[in-house]
Amino acid sequence: MNRHYFEGYQRVFTNDINDIEKQLQEYDPDLYVMWRPSDNTWLIMDGMLEIAIMKIPQVGFSTLDSRVYRRIREIHVHGFSAQQVIKEAEEKHQREQDRLMEDLAYDFAKESKEAFINAYDYGRTSGITKYVNGGV
Repeated sequence: MNRHYFEGYQRVFTNDINDIEKQLQEYDPDLYVMWRPSDNTWLIMDGMLEIAIMKIPQVGFSTLDSRVYRRIREIHVHGFSAQQVIKEAEEKHQREQDRLMEDLAYDFAKESKEAFINAYDYGRTSGITKYVNGGV
């Protein structure tokens, strides 16, 4: 349930005389219309994102008619999935994090191996001497 229900909008209404909601549903099944009877305003909603993509009345669109349908076809990207874009971004971020962890593990193993060999060859117990004094 989105916030528009709490603002008084409802999905069940009888004043869609031009069947705009039916046309929107044919264009994209995720689009629907909400209506608030207190001030007679409509919202064109994207059901996938649960956000309003157009509010009527506004300048140029005084009522719910075919101009609204044409405008939605102009501005709404059919087939765009924000959830898919977010999922791909999260997967990319996860791959970067995994790569960073692998690099960190590789560097740690390399440094540990070097410290172990250094301790075995020269009797040192830590690699501090290498980094503080600038070498062997």
